[in-house]
Amino acid sequence: MVKDKAEPYYGLMVEMKKNGKTQSELASLIHVSRSTFNQKLNRIDGKDFYYSEAKLIADNLHIQVSDFS
Repeated sequence: MVKDKAEPYYGLMVEMKKNGKTQSELASLIHVSRSTFNQKLNRIDGKDFYYSEAKLIADNLHIQVSDFS
């Protein structure tokens, strides 16, 4: 049996770089550790952003949540 692995949020990574934002800065924004942020960003072990977290990040980067992918 082959497990489907969710792709990391490459679009979000690009936007973070464009805006000069670090994982630590955005982790602080959504009140999680940098490690947890990284796990959600890379979708490790099924971790993902809650919509409220994604919305805060998107607003901070001046993008849409749909731009994450």
